Amino acid sequence: MKIKWNWGTGIFLAIVAMLSFIGFLVYTSFQHEVNKVSDDYYERGLSHSEYMSIQERSRPMNAEFDIIYTDNCTIQFPQFFKDKKVSGNVLFFRPSDFNMDKTFVIEMDSSARQVITINEFLKGKYIVKVDMETDSLFYHFEQDIIFN
Repeated sequence: MKIKWNWGTGIFLAIVAMLSFIGFLVYTSFQHEVNKVSDDYYERGLSHSEYMSIQERSRPMNAEFDIIYTDNCTIQFPQFFKDKKVSGNVLFFRPSDFNMDKTFVIEMDSSARQVITINEFLKGKYIVKVDMETDSLFYHFEQDIIFN
């Protein structure tokens, strides 16, 4: 059987090629993992004004919050929290892969520091996010760190 080549056959082949290419793009897009910042981003968006007031309360103490990276990671909390009962979490957020995030419970020593061993951390950028509560008030601190 001989195929007759005319403009209709060319248009048909162009449409088939375009649909095949679109199908390939859809298939490859579903193979990539979606890396969301958090699973509850909608709920966080609803409570954004509350989050802003927590950041405003924490702003005067931001200068005292520091992360010292040597052999281990030492978190220096503001002296305001030195003799207070504090609860909360330290999140090491890895922007490139949320599966590498690490969370620790705040356990300050008498000098308002916490030492975290970094054996399990990969090299690269982390954002340290501290959410803490004392005297029924919430505080939030953030700082970037790069592990070599």
